[in-house]
Amino acid sequence: MPNVFVGNDENNPFGESLEELEWAPQRWATLNRCPVCQQLWHIEIAKQNDIGVCAKIASEQDWQQLDTTNLKIQLMVQNRGGITNDTCQWKQCDQLCVKGLAFCPSHAYFEMDIKL
Repeated sequence: MPNVFVGNDENNPFGESLEELEWAPQRWATLNRCPVCQQLWHIEIAKQNDIGVCAKIASEQDWQQLDTTNLKIQLMVQNRGGITNDTCQWKQCDQLCVKGLAFCPSHAYFEMDIKL
C-alpha cells in the first residue's frame, strides 16, 4: 500500500478495520491505527469540493503537525503524469507546468482550484 493516496472516511481501502484514536474537527481528519500491525493513518473526512488524503503517520506527534496541502499537490501532479518542460502561464511565474495543464502545481491547485 502506498504511503499516501486519495481517500477519505467514506472511500478508502481499510473499510471498518482501523481503530479511530482521535478526531480533529478543525482539520476534518481522524487519526487511526491498524489493530494488526499498529500502523497509524491520517484519514480525512469527506468534504465537498476537496479531495481527501489517507497518509501513513509515524507518530501521534507527527499527526498533530501534519499539513496535507503539499501531499494533495503531489497527488494532483502524480495523477496527471508529472511535470512538463513548459513554463507556467500565470503572470510572472517561471515554474514548470503540470502535464496537461498550462500552470505549475501551485497555480493549478491554489488559483485554478484543480485538485486531481
